[in-house]
Amino acid sequence: MSDELDYYDVEQEFLYKNTTTPQQVQEHLYNVVYNRNWKNYLNSIEWDGSWLRHDTEEEKIEKKIKREREIHPFKKFI
Repeated sequence: MSDELDYYDVEQEFLYKNTTTPQQVQEHLYNVVYNRNWKNYLNSIEWDGSWLRHDTEEEKIEKKIKREREIHPFKKFI
């Protein structure tokens, strides 16, 4: 275990003590932490691209069958 303080923990503690808004937190990170360097700031953000993933052909077929079963008038009997 290292004795070093985690930089982001210190930042969070400082920001929460002052009860800042999320926008103010992001402005602080951009202006103070990354010295208004927008490339470094954007690279520090964890982007979630899972919503962008497209279904494979097999997944499309499975979803279509499931959708058709749910709206079928005789779904109780299938």
